[in-house]
Amino acid sequence: MEQNGITVIVPCYNVEKYVEKSIDSLLNQTYNNLKIIAIDDCSTDNTYIILQQLAVKNQNKLTIYRNDKNRGLSYTRNRGISLAETPYVGFIDSDDYIDTNYYEALMTALLEKNAEIAIADMQLVDDKGNDLAPVEAGINPQVDDIYVAAIDTGSAASACNKLFKKEVIEKYLFPEGKVNEDIASTFPAILHAKSLAYTNETKYYYVQRKNSIQNSEFSEKRFDIIESVQLTLDRIKDTEKYETYKSIILYHQILMLYVYVITPISGYKNRQKYLKMFIKKQENLRVENNKACVKKYLATRGKLGKIYWYIMIKLLKLKSATCINLLLSLGHALVNRKNKTVVHKKITFLDLIEAAKKQKEKKTPSISVSAVVPNYNYADFLLERLYSILYQTYKIDELIILDDCSTDESRAMIDEIVEKLKPYISIRKIYNDTNSGIAFKQWQKGFNLAKGDYVWIAEADDYCDKRMVKKLVKCIKKDKNISIAYVDTAFIDKQGKIFLKSIRPEIDIRKTKHWNHSYITSGENELQNYTFLNCTIANVSSTLIKKGNYDAFFEKSVQYRQSGDWVLYANLMKLGDIAYINKPYNYYRVHGNNITSTMKKQKHLEEIKRIHNGMRELTSITSWHEKEFQKRYDFLTKVWNLEVEEK
Repeated sequence: MEQNGITVIVPCYNVEKYVEKSIDSLLNQTYNNLKIIAIDDCSTDNTYIILQQLAVKNQNKLTIYRNDKNRGLSYTRNRGISLAETPYVGFIDSDDYIDTNYYEALMTALLEKNAEIAIADMQLVDDKGNDLAPVEAGINPQVDDIYVAAIDTGSAASACNKLFKKEVIEKYLFPEGKVNEDIASTFPAILHAKSLAYTNETKYYYVQRKNSIQNSEFSEKRFDIIESVQLTLDRIKDTEKYETYKSIILYHQILMLYVYVITPISGYKNRQKYLKMFIKKQENLRVENNKACVKKYLATRGKLGKIYWYIMIKLLKLKSATCINLLLSLGHALVNRKNKTVVHKKITFLDLIEAAKKQKEKKTPSISVSAVVPNYNYADFLLERLYSILYQTYKIDELIILDDCSTDESRAMIDEIVEKLKPYISIRKIYNDTNSGIAFKQWQKGFNLAKGDYVWIAEADDYCDKRMVKKLVKCIKKDKNISIAYVDTAFIDKQGKIFLKSIRPEIDIRKTKHWNHSYITSGENELQNYTFLNCTIANVSSTLIKKGNYDAFFEKSVQYRQSGDWVLYANLMKLGDIAYINKPYNYYRVHGNNITSTMKKQKHLEEIKRIHNGMRELTSITSWHEKEFQKRYDFLTKVWNLEVEEK
């Protein structure tokens, strides 16, 4: 057996569009002592032919096999384990791919820790290779219990973001004929390993296909996870912290299935059917009786949410699908009534043309506003967004659409929009040749292109009330020294339904009630008393910013992955006054690929500390400010469950 050799097992089934990229990412690894076993599970497309062609070109690294009949993922993985002749094994799904240093980074981490399993982060991508969101392993190597951290995260169950010592994983083979099979192998292997290692130096790219098992409509096969959990618990019952591990597993695998998969099923009869099945199948696990598991979930909910979900979970004790379903129906009705849709009709090109004609008829105002629309893969929302700009009761001086190399239908749509609207309004399109990779570069470009007195960076997926610009300009007319004017922000989902009516409670972390009323104040005062501690402007789409050359500010902003907008606003406040309107005229759309939903907590805290250091240079910081900084660090360390630094 080769010392430190790795065999990567690649099960393949009907992946002719993806398998070559997947195998190529393995063939191009910087770690040389690596073998690839690709096993075709009787594909009905050209997958096996592609594998044969790749094997001819790469005989030293790639060996291919074919099952005698279609046997499923678990059988194929288990067969690969039995065929592997190296001390270490890894798994890659045949539609995914990896960084070139993936196995080198994993092996380095594993050897440094003398570990039996090494773990890396994952990155969700679409089938065109566009980033959706990271799924970070959530491991801080300095925490007291790395085993708890390793299973208490969304990527814990995957076999693919890990490198295993073969003798560890072959003790817990994958249960055959099931979906969600990883958990019964990976969790026992992790929790019985003598040592674990983690690296953040590389990534596994997990492709989200619309027709994949994980992304398909709900079916009875999803209940296989319950059997897998039971097998997992049987396999780890000899571990020292069994009850702790059990609570974590029940939380992620069973309670999340109930809360986020079963209860949202549409249709009373359909939901009733699956509720009955869930109650019966999880009868031996009784997730509702696991206090630690229930407490962990309720801690994530608001005041009313705690009460509602406590009842919803405890109703499982009654084993009555009807009681649960009736309460769900009532809850859905109340939510739908409360969360109104801000876009009341599907916007068409004709709607845009009519709105543009009305804009043309408006008198030219004394204060001109340029609307800049940065777009990346938001074709689904572009018409709505542009309509929300053109139907403003205040005349928009010019409309600039920036596209950052979208891979969806955005550019074709933008071409048509510009062609149809240019007879009525001043409109331009600017296309990047390569993706900039960061929003602030597009904002900067917009400021440099804009001609208006004030610039409105109107993100392509957001929306707004028709009165927003007029209300903000009214403030600016009162005080010509205003550098930023902004409104309160509500949050909407992909369908345009409001699920958070105001951002005020999230901004006002010191409970000052400062944002309960509209105001105009000096930017220095705002910075000194509020913005020094946290970002107090939720969304750039809610702002009008005085036209200027802010290249120096943007150079600072791009140094931050999560909070560069905070840096920009703080610097702008030094230039003049600030106006705020306490009405939520802006609607910020939240969905899977929003930047704000993808930051690792530890790195986020480190970034906040860096920005606070910048505040010490930007404005006068007193001992009171320093105490507020420390309170913030202590609070975030606690709620994010981070390691406490030694003082």
